[in-house]
Amino acid sequence: MLAQHVLGTAAAGPFFADEFFEEVTTAAPYASLDRDTFDKAVDFAATGGYALKSYEQYAKIRKTADGSWRITHPRFAQQYRLNAGTIIEAPMLDVRLTKQRGRGSNVRGGPVLGKIEEGFLESLVAGQTFLFAGKVLRYEGIRENVCYASPASDSDPAIPYYAGGKFPLSTYLADQVRAMLADPASWKRLPKQVGEWLAIQKLKSLLPGREELLIETFPRGTRHYMVAYPFEGRLAHQTLGMLLTRRLERGRARPLGFVATDYALAVWGLRDLGAMFATGELPLGELFEEDMLGDDLEAWLDESFLLKRTFRQCAQIAGLIEKRHPGKEKSGRQMTVSSDLIYDVLRSHEPDHLLLQATRADAAHGLLDIRRLGDMLSRIRGRIVHKRLDRISPLAVPVMLEIGRESVAGEAQEALLAEAADELLQEAGN
Repeated sequence: MLAQHVLGTAAAGPFFADEFFEEVTTAAPYASLDRDTFDKAVDFAATGGYALKSYEQYAKIRKTADGSWRITHPRFAQQYRLNAGTIIEAPMLDVRLTKQRGRGSNVRGGPVLGKIEEGFLESLVAGQTFLFAGKVLRYEGIRENVCYASPASDSDPAIPYYAGGKFPLSTYLADQVRAMLADPASWKRLPKQVGEWLAIQKLKSLLPGREELLIETFPRGTRHYMVAYPFEGRLAHQTLGMLLTRRLERGRARPLGFVATDYALAVWGLRDLGAMFATGELPLGELFEEDMLGDDLEAWLDESFLLKRTFRQCAQIAGLIEKRHPGKEKSGRQMTVSSDLIYDVLRSHEPDHLLLQATRADAAHGLLDIRRLGDMLSRIRGRIVHKRLDRISPLAVPVMLEIGRESVAGEAQEALLAEAADELLQEAGN
C-alpha cells in the first residue's frame, strides 16, 4: 500500500522525500515506519528494486536536479489511475457448455452457464466432474477466459467454492463455543435439536473441555480418519492441516488429504491413526508440538503455491504488475504468469526485496493465522484427549461432508497408484 501511495503521490505532482516521510508517519498504521523501509518503497517505485532496475517499465519515478521525485512518463500516471485500489477480486471465468469431449481446450462451446472463480477451475483436471447451474458437468479445459464443460453423470461431482464465502471465526466466539460445549447446563439456551445433537455426541464419544483438544479417530470404508476440534477458524485449521500432514507423512501414517472448517479439521489416510496413537507409534503430544511453526512451516511455505499467490496480490497492489491497461485488460492467467516469473527472479537474486518481505508478512497474518495457531498449540499442551471410535461421531459429520478439497502427495498416493496399476495389469492378463 505504501508503494502504491508513493506512485500515486508522484502522479499527482512532484514530492520531496523528507516532507513526504513526515506526512506518511502521521498516519497511525505508519507511525512506527522507519526511514530505511520508506526509502526502499521509494526506490521500488523508481527502479523496481535491484533485480529489476535494468527494465524501463519498472522505472516509474525519478529524482530530479532539485531533489524532488517526479513521474517518468504520463502513461505511468494513466496506468496508476486505472489500477489504483487495494481490494483484489478473485478472477472469474465463463463456463460454456459444449457437446464435444476429450479435446482439451480445443473445443467450441454453446451457451454460457455462468461464472466460477478461476482458482477452483484450475484445481480440476480434464475429465473431472463438477456441479454447476443445476447440472453435473465434465471439465474439458480452459481457453483464454472461458472454461469449457460437457454434460456428464456422476454421483460425486466436485462442488465449486468461492473465496468470498470464508468468513472468519473470531477468537472470542471460538472461546464461547468451547465453553458452551463443555457446559451441558447452557444447552437449554440452544434450539432443541442442537441440544439433542450434543447429547448424542456426549453419549457416543466425548465433548471437549474448554481448554482441551478433542481428537477422534475412526474407520470409514477403506480409509482411516482423524478429526480434531480446535475451534480456531478456517485459516488456522488450513495451516494446521498442511503441517500435520507433513508430520504424518514422516511418521509413515500415509495421509491422503485433509479438509478444514471454522470448527474442525479432518485428516484421512491409509493407516489406522487410532491404533498408531494408542500404541505410541505416533505420540499425539509430539504430533501437535509447537515446533511445527518453525522448520516445518518454512519448508511447507517454500514448497507450496501459497507464497506465489500472495505475491501476485502484493505485486498488483504495489503496481509492479497491472491488470488494466488503456484499451485492454489482462486475464487472471496472464497475471499469474507475469507475477510467477517476477517472483522467481526476485527470490533467486534479491530474496530481501520489499515485496517478498510483504508477501511473507501477509501470508503469516492474513492467510495462515500463525499467531492464533501458535496460541492454540500452547493452550492444548498436555490437554489433548483422544477418543477411538468404530464409526463417525455426530460432531464430525459437518467436516466429513466437505471432504475432497485438499490432497496430499506422498507415500499414500503412490500406494494407490500402484494398486490401480496392478488392477489394470490383472485385467489385461485376464
